[in-house]
Amino acid sequence: MYKKLIAVLTAAVLFTSCAFTEKVDKAKERVNEVKKEVYDKLEDLLLTKEGRMAKELGENVLTAIQNEDVDALADLFCQYTVDEYGDDLKPEIQNLYDYIDGKIVSHGKINPDTFLQETTEEDGAVIYCYSAIIGDIITDKENEYVIVCSGYTIYKDHPELVGFVELYVEDRNKFRLLHQNNEINVDPAKFSYQIGELPEEPLV
Repeated sequence: MYKKLIAVLTAAVLFTSCAFTEKVDKAKERVNEVKKEVYDKLEDLLLTKEGRMAKELGENVLTAIQNEDVDALADLFCQYTVDEYGDDLKPEIQNLYDYIDGKIVSHGKINPDTFLQETTEEDGAVIYCYSAIIGDIITDKENEYVIVCSGYTIYKDHPELVGFVELYVEDRNKFRLLHQNNEINVDPAKFSYQIGELPEEPLV
């Protein structure tokens, strides 16, 4: 009789202990989720106007790529890039979608970056760049990519350059393989795809 009672009590204690542990784990998980939400909101509040533009650009580019929407991505590019490619822009975008092997199932944070490229005493900021970097992009075929979107918020005398200029997509699997084979100084075209290009020298 006592042995049965002890067994029942032991089982009850173990069950209660497991249930309590499960509740504690769930509570910890929720606390971590709330911490992340608060941190993300605080991070957004601390962004400059340019930083918010960069983040929004990254979100829009990522959505267009996830949906494989050629028109949506084409509409994001500034007039400078549209003029550079002309009728070839949309086929280039389709080639980019074909370059990404598989459907995107997850991605890391969108990290905005801004920097003043050129200034004068008379005009202040003359060229102001911004970019959004999206890392840890994973497809359903277990391929990993990094996306970098770049452009300008200010470009004196060249409004056609203000906006989204350049899109760079790097295949991390190909990049690692090339480095494993000691192909360090390799042509980026072997592990990446690019549409548009920031001018190497300031336009006058």
